[in-house]
Amino acid sequence: MSGSLAPRDLDSPRLRSHIEAALLDVVVLRSRGRLEDRLKETIGALTGTIVELGPGTGVNLRYYAPGVRVIAVEPNPVMRDKLATNAQRHGVDIDIRAVRGERIDVDDGSADAVLATLVLCGVDDPAQVITEAHRVLKPGGSFFFMEHVAAPEDSLTRRVQGAVKVPHRWMFNGCEVDRDTAALLRASNFSEVDIEEIDCGPGDLYVRHRIIGTATKSQRGQQTKSQRG
Repeated sequence: MSGSLAPRDLDSPRLRSHIEAALLDVVVLRSRGRLEDRLKETIGALTGTIVELGPGTGVNLRYYAPGVRVIAVEPNPVMRDKLATNAQRHGVDIDIRAVRGERIDVDDGSADAVLATLVLCGVDDPAQVITEAHRVLKPGGSFFFMEHVAAPEDSLTRRVQGAVKVPHRWMFNGCEVDRDTAALLRASNFSEVDIEEIDCGPGDLYVRHRIIGTATKSQRGQQTKSQRG
């Protein structure tokens, strides 16, 4: 029928991206809850050159301190115009890179910090993204993260996550609600990984379980596991 939305259109990544962009600011900001002050304090204290992975439409731009340079790794073309507009509105010096987090076009050891909030849940290869974050950091640099993660085994929330996994993944362009991201971070090349596990309560439904923390690269700039053999 003329004007109707054909089923194949619902599978269009670009259509899903438009839906995600429309929902992103409202959903993400609401979902931060009691973590908002922690995010504001931590992101606001970052200095120098910061690589932000998957900034989307730019919900973190409001927190950056004056004078920082942000390299925004955002592969989704639907997000980038709004991201640029928000960077200008908040006075952030931003360099938007249209690449994926699994292969960042940033030099080794060149970033003072890397930031990812609600990103590792939606990438194809989160372990590789973490490896890239480690690579681009200067020795002693930090990777700050905040993610929703799998609920405890045998909990009602975990069962709900299983039920909503497929529609949630469609709505939010590949986001997985039940990843064990903490385990990936602890198995990474970072010399120190500080993770706080938080239950944000039933108001956050099936994404109530979060991790927030910082992974620090060795001052010696240790080699990756693959380089060590």
